[in-house]
Amino acid sequence: MTSEERVPDKLFFRIGEVSRIVGVKPYVLRYWEQEFSFIKPEKSNGKQRLYRRCDVIALCRIRRLLHEERYTIEGTRKKIREIMAAGQEKKVSPSAEICLRNLRNELQTIRSLIENHLQQE
Repeated sequence: MTSEERVPDKLFFRIGEVSRIVGVKPYVLRYWEQEFSFIKPEKSNGKQRLYRRCDVIALCRIRRLLHEERYTIEGTRKKIREIMAAGQEKKVSPSAEICLRNLRNELQTIRSLIENHLQQE
């Protein structure tokens, strides 16, 4: 089972969880955020980083390219651009589909809560 397949199906992950899943220290994740502009964790009210599942999957791929396939940072950027370009020609990537599905479910839940609240008034 690849590290990408081991990413739990949940909405957000804190940096410690991501560090364990990806297999790198938190400071490495923060460095990769600077090097790979598409990794943009949200910040909680307490200023903690909150990574989406698709971010964690992307970080697993970055780790694989850098640590296992021995790409440089620049080589990894280039490879990811190639993967993204190929994916745009085909369809939405599986990790993006999962993020979109999770987002849709969350929005439906919020909508239901709002509708219930409005009915009670």
